[in-house]
Amino acid sequence: MIDAPAIPLKDHGLVDTRAVDEARDAIGRIFCPHFLSVQDQDGGAFHAVHNAVEQPGYSVNFVSYGAKVEIDPGELSNFFLLQLPTAGKANVRCGSRIAEVEAGRGGSLLSPTLASRMVWGEGCEKLIVLMRRRAVEDFFESMTHRVTAPIEFVPAVDLTTPIGKSILSHVRLMFEAAEGGGAVPDPYRVMLRDGLISLMLTGLSSNRSALLQGPVAAAGPLSVQKAEEFINAHAADNIAMADVAAAAGTPLRTLQEAYRKALGHTLSEGVQKARLALLRSLLTKPSSSLTVADAVLASGFGHLGRAASAYRTAYGETPSETLRRVR
Repeated sequence: MIDAPAIPLKDHGLVDTRAVDEARDAIGRIFCPHFLSVQDQDGGAFHAVHNAVEQPGYSVNFVSYGAKVEIDPGELSNFFLLQLPTAGKANVRCGSRIAEVEAGRGGSLLSPTLASRMVWGEGCEKLIVLMRRRAVEDFFESMTHRVTAPIEFVPAVDLTTPIGKSILSHVRLMFEAAEGGGAVPDPYRVMLRDGLISLMLTGLSSNRSALLQGPVAAAGPLSVQKAEEFINAHAADNIAMADVAAAAGTPLRTLQEAYRKALGHTLSEGVQKARLALLRSLLTKPSSSLTVADAVLASGFGHLGRAASAYRTAYGETPSETLRRVR
């Protein structure tokens, strides 16, 4: 079960209505135009709630309707829609496939080029990540150096498997970052976006999976060196993994394998190491007004507690202890 707050994103409400037509129009403007009909006899349980926060290349959303409803958006066109129920059940058709959705057991992933139709059961509530199609396709192209044909996922997401549990955990972080508002820097949000796309492409079945499962071409040490130089120079910036691959001049999937073999850790871990080094540099040469929180955010981290834990593991002391020691 997703350990979500009672009302996720409660300070970011966009829709709160018991009128079906109003809900259809308002939610249609947020996602896409769609048909919405209430399936219970009197519609008395209907209460549409939609909370949402825009992020770089994606948005996080909490949606509930109260009553049993049928939703027919057709083709989504411009975005993928990852839906993870926190309560209740739903039946989701995407293309010719059907996903049975249930809190803690199964979610769904809708692809933009496949017609979708859903029936949400009474009391069904979902955390939804809307991922821009361009962001997913650009990431795929950076991994393979191949022009992307439409990517179409198998819609059922088994939340009891290791990859399903990883997706759940990652989505929690995305919602946590959205709740943090402007205090959370964009580099962290971009890292979360790329992390979810990577999990989707490499862990879930799609019509393009074969291209991501074959042998990986070798990359020379120069590519790894260029990647490391780029990461160190841009640690506090909005580093996307595609940017690192472009700087190295090699497909992302090839670079990921070469980087891991050469340095013993992943590209994402390399970015974290560079940000930890930047954080230590800021703390050991502080201005008179520098705080730990300022230094953490300036180093590209989005969560003070996690940054402090990683820093202590790397350097044997907390950021606060470093700052006190050098002052």
